[in-house]
Amino acid sequence: MKNRWIATLLMLALALAALLPAAAVAEPAVLTMTLGAKEKFQINTAAITGAEGKQLVFATSNKKVADVSADGVITAKKKGTAKIAVGYDDVALAVCTVTVLGAPKKIAFTEKNLVISVGGSQQLFVTLPKKTASTITYESSDVAVATVDGEGKVTAVAGGHAVITATTFNGKSATCPVVVLTGVAPTELKLDVQTLSLQQKETFQLKPTVNAGADAVYAYTTANKKIATVDAEGVVTAKKKGTTQITVTTHNGLSATVNVVVKGKLKDVYGALTNDPKTYLKYAKKLKLKKDTTTGDTTSVMYYNNQLALIMTANSCQVSLNPTTSPKYSLQNIDCSMSASQAAAKLVANGWALADAKTVDGIDVRAFTKGGDATHPITISADGDDIRSIDAYWTW
Repeated sequence: MKNRWIATLLMLALALAALLPAAAVAEPAVLTMTLGAKEKFQINTAAITGAEGKQLVFATSNKKVADVSADGVITAKKKGTAKIAVGYDDVALAVCTVTVLGAPKKIAFTEKNLVISVGGSQQLFVTLPKKTASTITYESSDVAVATVDGEGKVTAVAGGHAVITATTFNGKSATCPVVVLTGVAPTELKLDVQTLSLQQKETFQLKPTVNAGADAVYAYTTANKKIATVDAEGVVTAKKKGTTQITVTTHNGLSATVNVVVKGKLKDVYGALTNDPKTYLKYAKKLKLKKDTTTGDTTSVMYYNNQLALIMTANSCQVSLNPTTSPKYSLQNIDCSMSASQAAAKLVANGWALADAKTVDGIDVRAFTKGGDATHPITISADGDDIRSIDAYWTW
């Protein structure tokens, strides 16, 4: 506000009859500024044009609120309002109404952080406690990465990190981290899915993409945290039955949404693995799995849907997670949307140990057991780090 007043002061000639006698001057304009108690402000006297050979003089209407020195330094004293005038003889060149508020005890940025593409700019804003005021100065920790002007406008110069600091006249400060992306600002945002159907407690990793050559940082929000949450990395977690929307936003304001439908609870598939074929049949019925009638194999039977399959033989049962559809059923907190290394790490974290590793027809097959029980393994088949299937075998 004070910076705008200075700019106006250079252009307008104002009269204050109560302080300096009236003269033939232009109709006065109303100018205002706000200072914090004990704050000082230097009027740019060099920019004020008076008559040649005339010395500028300053006057205040209320020294107890705001005083002004002979060289144009305004000093805010206490809360209230005063008028400051500058002129010579009987001519008033400029006048401003000064409102004095309390000195701020803190300052904060409205933004927690800032992400800008190279060449872009963005305005930062600060807040002060109510009924306080201050001149704000801004500084960048690395002007080679990002610069900031006197009004808090940040301009991205080169890729990297910088910190913008805002400081009040009485030394209170706040910081805002700035990340400058080297790629161009994105113009297109896409999500890998438009609709998610999840069971309670199931998770899904969103994978947004932008147009080629662009670089972006993403923010994620949910319309209803009670139904589904989403973390800073885009991992959606289903909470309770219902429907909500997850919104992904780029740093430059592009957005896309995905509809999330959360279904009822689904017991962990691993919990259904028992040494009893009847339990499998019961579980298959509960999940409304279809019986495979396309094969003439009489030694085994398979119940399936597009997400998993239960295969039973005379002395064994197998649960297989389908890696080609979404969502995936959980198997001991692992699923086919993970990488093979992530799934293996999850198994190890849950007490499983690598029992065997081999390559079959170019596919890496790793078997994990718990407590050395070779009759109850979980096997991950992968092409490199891309999972082909996750299987659990039980025999009796």
